[in-house]
Amino acid sequence: MVEAAKAIVLMIAKTDQREMRMHETLDREILSLRSEVTQVRGEVATLVGGASAQIAAEAKQAMAPVAASYDCAVTATSAQLHSASKTVWLWFASGAALLLLCLAVSWMVLGFYRHELADAKEQLQNYKDALPTLQAFSASDAVVCGGRLCVNADLNGPRFGDKRQYQQAKPRPQQ
Repeated sequence: MVEAAKAIVLMIAKTDQREMRMHETLDREILSLRSEVTQVRGEVATLVGGASAQIAAEAKQAMAPVAASYDCAVTATSAQLHSASKTVWLWFASGAALLLLCLAVSWMVLGFYRHELADAKEQLQNYKDALPTLQAFSASDAVVCGGRLCVNADLNGPRFGDKRQYQQAKPRPQQ
């Protein structure tokens, strides 16, 4: 077991040495690469130094006619866009006015129907309130005579009222 541990320690030491050598080699290669890049940059700067000014002058000279025609085209397009912009704003304003008009008319129609609905609810409640009276009249042996009710009173029936002055009508005979 001790020998196995010694072998493992020996392998770890060799691995560490190998790793150190690899790091040293990698550092040397990076330094070499950096110096070569610096040298290439200097050579390129020397080649390009005078060429960039010449390229810029030739490009400016070649682009002058294109820039002039582009300026004319941009000016014409700008004028057309300005005209179209006015038309678009006019349509937008017209649409907004139409929307506001529709909203106002809708609000008025809604108010009218709310009023009509309230009237119909009130009338329905009046009918509902009158329904028990009409059902009692329909179930009783009664008729309208001279603007008043005439009933065939049940003389043996119970009496109602604070002075017991009212009598029930007899049920309407079946026909």
